[in-house]
Amino acid sequence: MSYDGERIYLRFLKVEDATALLDLQYRNRAIFEEISASERSETFYTLEGQVALLERWNRAREEGKRYSFGIFLNNTHELLGEISLFELELNSTTKWIVGYVLDQVQNGKGYMSEALQLVLNFARKEAGIRRVEAGALPDNAGSIRVLRKAGFHEEDRQNVKIKGIWKEHMMFAVDLQ
Repeated sequence: MSYDGERIYLRFLKVEDATALLDLQYRNRAIFEEISASERSETFYTLEGQVALLERWNRAREEGKRYSFGIFLNNTHELLGEISLFELELNSTTKWIVGYVLDQVQNGKGYMSEALQLVLNFARKEAGIRRVEAGALPDNAGSIRVLRKAGFHEEDRQNVKIKGIWKEHMMFAVDLQ
């Protein structure tokens, strides 16, 4: 099943997407590693590592704990990025977080704004999620703009570990009533 936008569409990532996902991750490695809270070993940047990642994401989707979508261009079906909703438990409070990455050559074209709207519609209409949170580094103006455009509002600041270093993040949320 796909979720169609004006210029892009989303669909759940499958193991068959591992090669395209690896290419996306490898080409954008330096940028993605600066914003990702996930630990990325050298194994992550192998086909086997991406297959294992996709298998974990698909198991989590079956459990209703993560929904990971590829962002594809309508006319070429090229994988432009990835956007995920995932359940996180902090201090015995369950939260739904949205995280996303986009190929750096596609930045500034509005694709992520379109993808985020599609994901929020999925969250509200199909997954029954009522609130979504997100974090952004204060100097990541593009991501902050995408979040605000989608109706997220800043709630506070929080430290998040990136590559072993605690970095302040602006924390945003949107209620999906």
